[in-house]
Amino acid sequence: MDFVRDTTSIIEEGEKEEENKDRISNLPDELIHHIVSFLDMKYAVQTSALSHKWEHIWTSIRCLNFNICAFRTPRLFAKFVKDALSHQNNHVEESKVQLTITGAATPSVVKSIVNNVYLHNVRDLNMTWLTTRKFHQFPECLFSSDTLKHLTLATGDQSFYLHKASCIPKVAWNFPALETLCLRSMHLGDKGDESLDLFSKCVNLRDLTLHNCCMYGLKIFNICAPELTNLTIRATSYPDVVHVVAPKLENLTASVRGTINRFPFKYVSLQLSTEGFDSLEKVNLSLSMPYYEPKRFFPLLLSLFQKLHSTKYLVINLDIIEVLILTLFLLYVA
Repeated sequence: MDFVRDTTSIIEEGEKEEENKDRISNLPDELIHHIVSFLDMKYAVQTSALSHKWEHIWTSIRCLNFNICAFRTPRLFAKFVKDALSHQNNHVEESKVQLTITGAATPSVVKSIVNNVYLHNVRDLNMTWLTTRKFHQFPECLFSSDTLKHLTLATGDQSFYLHKASCIPKVAWNFPALETLCLRSMHLGDKGDESLDLFSKCVNLRDLTLHNCCMYGLKIFNICAPELTNLTIRATSYPDVVHVVAPKLENLTASVRGTINRFPFKYVSLQLSTEGFDSLEKVNLSLSMPYYEPKRFFPLLLSLFQKLHSTKYLVINLDIIEVLILTLFLLYVA
């Protein structure tokens, strides 16, 4: 019986030691870096206090998440971003920075943050500026980088306020190395602007997404990109004409109608002008709320189909099919 008790005691002690063992620290460094990359950088830095092994872990992660909400003031946030970037391991390639900024940050603070990000040759930047009713404009320095390859810019999803004024500079953006660009809930151009050409200097741009963007009142929006292969346009409001010069375009996804859902209540449709799509492989078209004057969209759809005649695969949603069938039926009855 004594032997049984001794054996049980040994097993229990062994189980306790196993429970207290730091299993996370024994994981491969690459996996630890991946786990820490999901943390906000303020908390990632604090992991350095866990043990000697963790002291420099945060300096080698590839995805750096900075959120201004974790700081008392915007200036403290800007200083933290600067210090954190300066301590990053220079041997880590293809680093990604994710910035989340609120309307409390002044344009000068945002400019300082962006300058520090570009100073460290970041390849991938994802920046969200959660604006409020007070208007803020992205600093011009944000739109010029020799090394940036991937860029995502977004504001808060407040389509009503997107009609006020453009939040970006109206000159060609200087991104010679940029390959992918995603703009979300951005106001592009102002009412009465004749033409806007943002991407002509993005000579290596291959993937462009305009999601929930507003081009209200703009006459011509130019998309001139010689290497562009994938284009997605889903706007809250379209300009008079979207002019596309993209000889290597293979995939096009677009909503035929703008999706403005607040007053002033107005529907604006995609009017496409091209210089030929010789490489077009697949087109995916969608139409929301087709029951509002469906006959009005029949000639628009025919015009789009004619411009996209070279595509190999055309995908249309059920709303477009309903418009086509209903309009043809009404014409037959008449």
